[in-house]
Amino acid sequence: MVIAVAAAAGVWGVAEWRLTSQRPATLTVLKVQPSPDLVAEGERVFHIFGCAGCHQEAGNVLFEAPQVGRLVAPNISRRIADYSDEALVRLIRRGVKHDGTTAIVMPASVLGRISDQDLAALVSYLRSLSPRPDAVTVSTQWGPLGYIALAAGKVDLSAEIAPDVEPPVTRPLDREGEYLVSATCRACHDLDGVHDNGFGMVTPPVRAMAKSYSLEDFRHLLRTGEGSGGRQLGLMSEVARSDFSHFTDREIDAIHQYLNAP
Repeated sequence: MVIAVAAAAGVWGVAEWRLTSQRPATLTVLKVQPSPDLVAEGERVFHIFGCAGCHQEAGNVLFEAPQVGRLVAPNISRRIADYSDEALVRLIRRGVKHDGTTAIVMPASVLGRISDQDLAALVSYLRSLSPRPDAVTVSTQWGPLGYIALAAGKVDLSAEIAPDVEPPVTRPLDREGEYLVSATCRACHDLDGVHDNGFGMVTPPVRAMAKSYSLEDFRHLLRTGEGSGGRQLGLMSEVARSDFSHFTDREIDAIHQYLNAP
């Protein structure tokens, strides 16, 4: 009994340490500054980089299971008041919240690669939002199995997966496909292997998937969410209709060309 209690206390302690530790990440100023002119483009960026899919308009329950816990993407329109522009950039790119602790499963591994140009547009749009009523009134909580997963490192903590890279100032149009894949598709897919996010979502290699589609069919997939033969593809179909449909034809063509390159 004593051993079980000690083990449980150890698991809780490790998990809490990971969740509450202060994460070193400096505040940086964007080289392209947010402006009112960028708001419309920022709304599109909000979709294509996946922010809308997780946070929706006023918060969203991403995951909930007995004994594991509940994961909530907060209402950005209300939380943004806690952040300066520099702190917001740190949150998005480095996964570090305004209090210095880590965000949870926010995909800093891909968001850390977004250019100053795209990020300035996103910040402009987020600053334009009026506070909206909360869509969900619950918050992130962890059950015993969730604490075990946290202690074992099975849950992505955003500050620990942020890439050690220098993001470009402007979008690199000469390699736009590679840029967009690294900053969007790679949140859910690996290039050449099956990806498991730890919460029951398993996705196929994105390169092999794209190679199975002609350019016309690939455009149709990202615009409508319909796979080959009109198939519905679960979460991929939902994300395509709500978010990837905001890609321009040029962006879709660049993604397809990059993923089909020899």
